[in-house]
Amino acid sequence: MIRLTAITRSFQDDGREVEVLRGVDLSVAPGEVVAVMGASGSGKSTLLAIAGALDAGFGGEAVVAGQSLRGLSAGALASLRNRSVGFVFQSFNLVPAFPALENVLLPGLLRQGRREPREALRERGLAALARVGLAAKAAARPSRLSGGERQRVAIARALLTRPVLLLADEPTGNLDAVTGESVIRLFGELAQEGTAVLVVTHEERVSRVASRVLTLSEGRLS
Repeated sequence: MIRLTAITRSFQDDGREVEVLRGVDLSVAPGEVVAVMGASGSGKSTLLAIAGALDAGFGGEAVVAGQSLRGLSAGALASLRNRSVGFVFQSFNLVPAFPALENVLLPGLLRQGRREPREALRERGLAALARVGLAAKAAARPSRLSGGERQRVAIARALLTRPVLLLADEPTGNLDAVTGESVIRLFGELAQEGTAVLVVTHEERVSRVASRVLTLSEGRLS
């Protein structure tokens, strides 16, 4: 699902070029949970953005869901993300004014081209919420949900389009121990169903369900 080869990424900082990634190789196959660990500022989120077709300013070769990212238009990258990639972020990125179900439905509502009938999409959204144990919270707005519940809504949203690849950026960072464990177990279950899961984190507990645990340091994976 992911094949990154010799990935480099630099940024300008006050006229100085800062190398963040220095020739990173990474592959994640269907049914794998790969955890990338590293300190804050080590480039984990940058790596995830490249793997998720969110950052096109890299060097090297990136293939995601069978599609080379090199040279794709912004529209083609957006279509790939919407069709094949689910994202889970530490900050949840929910729309405050929307209830949980409407937040979950957003990827389907924003999909370009042929769209599902609204009722069919709603049924899938409710099924995604049930998968994360929040069927009873479908009408609740984010302000009425705990941090753990908001994260689970974000996961349900990521699952709506049945992605072949799930990318998670510090998904347990804002969660208590019990809720964090439930999220980690869910990643393991998704992998057993054939989803490729890439998690970037600084938390050791994610490694419990990981097929491989890698460390990103000084721009390189080991």
